[in-house]
Amino acid sequence: MKVLVRLAVAFAPLAATPLLLAGLASGRLDLGGGEKDLVWLLPWTLWSLLFAVASLAFWRRGWRLGRSSAGAALVGVAGVVLAALVLALFGQLGVAGRY
Repeated sequence: MKVLVRLAVAFAPLAATPLLLAGLASGRLDLGGGEKDLVWLLPWTLWSLLFAVASLAFWRRGWRLGRSSAGAALVGVAGVVLAALVLALFGQLGVAGRY
């Protein structure tokens, strides 16, 4: 039973991603940005992937559920921030070329 709870906690955000997409695309869920609301799914998906992987890694190391969930959330936030900084740096340097 504990294994199922751990797996459910680890993969719940990732499982919610298609539901968020369906709600945003159909207009039932509105974040106030119009079509730009769909852009929020990219960091959400990255965060949920990192959360799932980190949750499983912390579980393997023997951490308790609360501590592993909090640590995995921090890993997810750090990953999204790092990805945003890398993309911003590429944008400032003109790595993809000047347009």
